[in-house]
Amino acid sequence: MEFFLQSLILLLISFITYTYIRLQRKLIRGTQTLPPGSLGWPLVGETYQILFNKMEHYLQDRQRKYSSDIFKTKLLGEPTVVLCGPSANKFVSMSEPKLVKVWYLKTQRKLFNLADQTHAAPKHAAIAAAPVKILGFLKPEGMVKYMGNKIESIIEQHFMTHWEGKTKLKVYPLVKTFSLTLAYHFYLGIDEQHQVAKFATKFDNLHHGIYSVPLDLPGTTYHRALEAAGAIRKEIQILIKVKIDALSKGIVMDESLLAHIVGAERDGKYVPKFEISNIIMGLMNSSYLLIAITLAFMIKHIGQRPDIHQKIISEHAEIKKSKGSGTALDWDSIHKMKYTWAVAQETMRLYPTAPGVFREAVTDITYEGFTIPKGWKIFWAIIGTNKNPKYFDDPESFDPSRFEGNVPAPYTYIPFGAGPRSCPGQDYTRFVILTFIHSLIIKFKWEVIVPDEKVSGASVPIPEEGIPIRLHHL
Repeated sequence: MEFFLQSLILLLISFITYTYIRLQRKLIRGTQTLPPGSLGWPLVGETYQILFNKMEHYLQDRQRKYSSDIFKTKLLGEPTVVLCGPSANKFVSMSEPKLVKVWYLKTQRKLFNLADQTHAAPKHAAIAAAPVKILGFLKPEGMVKYMGNKIESIIEQHFMTHWEGKTKLKVYPLVKTFSLTLAYHFYLGIDEQHQVAKFATKFDNLHHGIYSVPLDLPGTTYHRALEAAGAIRKEIQILIKVKIDALSKGIVMDESLLAHIVGAERDGKYVPKFEISNIIMGLMNSSYLLIAITLAFMIKHIGQRPDIHQKIISEHAEIKKSKGSGTALDWDSIHKMKYTWAVAQETMRLYPTAPGVFREAVTDITYEGFTIPKGWKIFWAIIGTNKNPKYFDDPESFDPSRFEGNVPAPYTYIPFGAGPRSCPGQDYTRFVILTFIHSLIIKFKWEVIVPDEKVSGASVPIPEEGIPIRLHHL
């Protein structure tokens, strides 16, 4: 009986596989202009090749294999066309809404409650007002106004607590703590360290769950991400209630982004708590690891390169002299950190935290002589140019001069995306990274203990030993 059942199962699997291959071949024969590539295994496609390998390696392998910046695959059951290169970057960034629309992975829809909301009209004017409030808050003048001296005092407190008095430390876990501490203050108005510590692992789990198999079973990456999302959302909704109660009693609110969104009142209506928690959680998730990873690897390369360290020292000594003692950094000071920003950009080129974004074809699209059928998904690989020798000489080397003088050609380097949907938090990211390095470089000098430390992680680069350094106080 057991042998019969096993044989029946094998026969069924063989039939499904045969039928699938026949259908795919028929589809390809009927549409001769489909891009080159493989749809992989039934149902899963090439999902596992991407999830369990570095995205950049997958892209480089397929670009070499097909000699093309456009190829087809299947991800999580969805026929997908992958687009790489500057032409693709320009094309996709300018194609919405006529040719493409935003599309989210199932994991993203579930974790951030994005299902059926992508193109829905706002339920009322208060929701429509929230993005306007956010964009104003994240503009350079908004950050200077609302953060002022506060960001520097948070950095000083961070150094006093975690760096001063130490001769050795691990950089990566500390800059993660700093990034989340600042996010909690800036977005939520919370300064209690125990709150930050409690949610650090949850934000890690949330981020890693985005590019995971959506299998909700105990012990899986996706299950941990769902639990983390629920806990974070619950905490934010509690804070929202506190702020709404304070607002109704006429109590002066703090200057956090949450307070500003809660106050986005029109016609006596507020943005619903559910909507606010999704907005805030998404913003915190997108900025937390980007800032932490960029800072960690910047510190690593500055510590390994005396030439880079000396140039940064000189740049910040001039800025410190010009702004005077006790004066907070303003946007003019940030603009003067040209070389430091070049170092940051080279770091983001080599250690990207967002491999790309998804779109959906709303009509048949002709691109580079190929057809992208209506309904197919498009993976816009924004990192597809980062290590391509056609655009960056000796792409594996760390060379900030790439971003000085003759900057990279348009659309060859887009760490924050491009077009109308480029990341709204890019000025926030720049402000935080450069302010942190300014405070760090005038207080400490350091050496990297493990120069050849291994970097792991499929979706985001993770230094396996945390970037240990030997610290010297100036």
